[in-house]
Amino acid sequence: MNDSNNGISSFLKRINLLHKAIMASPILVGIVVYQLADNPYLLILHAWDILLAFVICTIVLGIYLSDLIFRKYLLGISTDLSLPKKLEKFQTVFLLKMILLEMPSLISAAVFYLTQNQLYLMIIGGMVVYMILQSPKKESIIRALDLRGKDKVKFNQAN
Repeated sequence: MNDSNNGISSFLKRINLLHKAIMASPILVGIVVYQLADNPYLLILHAWDILLAFVICTIVLGIYLSDLIFRKYLLGISTDLSLPKKLEKFQTVFLLKMILLEMPSLISAAVFYLTQNQLYLMIIGGMVVYMILQSPKKESIIRALDLRGKDKVKFNQAN
């Protein structure tokens, strides 16, 4: 029992670390491109150009696809699997979800580098906030995997 608790605890630590690392990349890329910028400015009123429409489309597509794939994959996880196997599959699909949310941020950083418009840095910040809201918590993992009975008790006993 203690070994499984250690496995679950290490899973929780690992998935939280991976989540933070994925969230850090748009922040770091945003800082780097801001430092490389020649003359950044903020232009919101005339910013409705083709690049902004493209960035907004990638954000909508990224959020939609990340949620769709996450839900579809979780529905395909068999209830007969052991808890470690369920957690492994959850980690895989959760990382895919975070990567699909990260991509619009990186595209926005590239567009900022091209245009020097700080509106795109604000978009990166918004996506990072959304990614923070998606952080893996015990309760959300239990709900997503629909853990019941001994699996739920075992998962809740982990630190």
